Amino acid sequence: MIRRLLSVVLLLGAAPSAFANDLQISCGSLLECNTAFQGAAKDIAAAFNYKIVAPAEATGVLGFGIAAIASYAPTEHRSDWRTLTGDSVDQLGMVGAVVNKGLPFGFDAGAFYASVPTAGGAGAYGFQLRYAILEGGVAEPALAVEANYTKGTGIDDFDYDAWGGDAILSKGFAFLTPYLGIGYVSASVDPHKDVSQTYGLMKENVKQSRLFIGSRIALGFLELTPEYERFGSNNVYNVRLGLSF
Repeated sequence: MIRRLLSVVLLLGAAPSAFANDLQISCGSLLECNTAFQGAAKDIAAAFNYKIVAPAEATGVLGFGIAAIASYAPTEHRSDWRTLTGDSVDQLGMVGAVVNKGLPFGFDAGAFYASVPTAGGAGAYGFQLRYAILEGGVAEPALAVEANYTKGTGIDDFDYDAWGGDAILSKGFAFLTPYLGIGYVSASVDPHKDVSQTYGLMKENVKQSRLFIGSRIALGFLELTPEYERFGSNNVYNVRLGLSF
């Protein structure tokens, strides 16, 4: 799994044509457009939902982290994308940055911004608030719950926003901290008025559970965190590389 996750950044950078028109709607058959939009919306939500990519341990009041993140999601509704855009869309992905800051009483706050490579400035940003129920220790695992919000930006044909919540369990072993999480996402993919009128598209709400598993590998201040995420029927591969203080 780690080998595949580490290849995410290379895949995103090496195949720009795969992303060039991913988010531009140009539907030929009006009768099929809305059904295709429903399928594509599920892939969009899988790729755009907030990526924590971190175990449950609290950062601490003085703690601070900054990292690069990348996400790669093979599409599960390729025929819908072909109908909707006229192109073969095999994957969606984002690259960006995330920051997190420890707060008093076991709380952490985080934020991210990421863009879709070569998709004309399309991307997403979001915010997160997390609470450590168990802070973890030598004999005790860490347990945290978090809430997040994500908003699409720079997308010509539709608006995207989502709310989510997760529970995360982790346990540190020397320089490794494996973790497991389960969550729920409520996303909205809303076509712009001109697109809706032209192609007969309606707002699509995606409500989906997700499961994710990963491990933070700590080498001093440097941390590498590969993660696998299952979002409905979508496989998503995430990776985070950064510094924590």
